[in-house]
Amino acid sequence: MKKIQTVLVIDDDPINNVICKTLIHTLRFSEVVHSFVRAKDALEYLRNAIESQPEKIPQVLFLDVNMPEMDGWEFLEEYDKLPADFKESCHLYMLSSSVNREDMRKSEHYKYIRDFIQKPLSPVSLEDVQGGYV
Repeated sequence: MKKIQTVLVIDDDPINNVICKTLIHTLRFSEVVHSFVRAKDALEYLRNAIESQPEKIPQVLFLDVNMPEMDGWEFLEEYDKLPADFKESCHLYMLSSSVNREDMRKSEHYKYIRDFIQKPLSPVSLEDVQGGYV
């Protein structure tokens, strides 16, 4: 199984970001976790990593649906413009407290979304993600 070096968590809730980081580190899911409360900042990070810092490219990305300024769906519209080889190598998961079935259905229309995970991130969810990372 490949080692997951870097994870990105994009969520406007800083408490959720701390919870995710703590769980990811505690379970040794990944050594490096970057969190962003603004989706635009995460996109800038990704663009910079792709262009000039490949060691910072994440293997896994957790994305919240409902955020101010740029929500998860708007993020995905910009994410879609990133290079295809990056999108194929980065496993993207929607991580949301939304119980809206429409959000879940909508996520199925994006071929690079691996799954829709209900918050909070859990050890079982991380185990499933790691099992899908081959």
